[in-house]
Amino acid sequence: MSNKILQLANYQQRYSGSYQFTITHELDADFRKYLTRKLAALIPPTVDQHPADAQPLDISLDDIEGDVVAGLSAFTCGTTLTIDLLWVDEPIRGSGIGRRLMQMAEEFARERGCERARISVTSGLPFFVDMSYTLSGTVQQVDFRAGSTHAIYWLTKDLI
Repeated sequence: MSNKILQLANYQQRYSGSYQFTITHELDADFRKYLTRKLAALIPPTVDQHPADAQPLDISLDDIEGDVVAGLSAFTCGTTLTIDLLWVDEPIRGSGIGRRLMQMAEEFARERGCERARISVTSGLPFFVDMSYTLSGTVQQVDFRAGSTHAIYWLTKDLI
């Protein structure tokens, strides 16, 4: 993965002595590919299409060696924050990092004038409901080639 996310960072916040949050407001395709690979077993493949006037928002948590151990990739468009990807490495799950990534994205979205947030997920529904997201839709998706079925959940949250 490129160091572009580190080079373009215009805001950094320390998490602890061995981790650092990095936030970028420019599209980083390599970062999105990295998160997609990490989530490959959990989410169905999606088409990566964003409106022309979308403003990217990527947040990574990097360890002391500079490796990404958690990340969120999102964009804002108009008054809506859309969270595309959220991943936290297994050893640090349950430590509040996913919650902090979501809070940071929502804070930046509010600064950009966003009034609502949305996300679609295939797992982790209780996590998002606990963060005040409301279920707005669900669908069962069948993968005939793999012989599996999974649900996709759409959730929204008012940011104002």
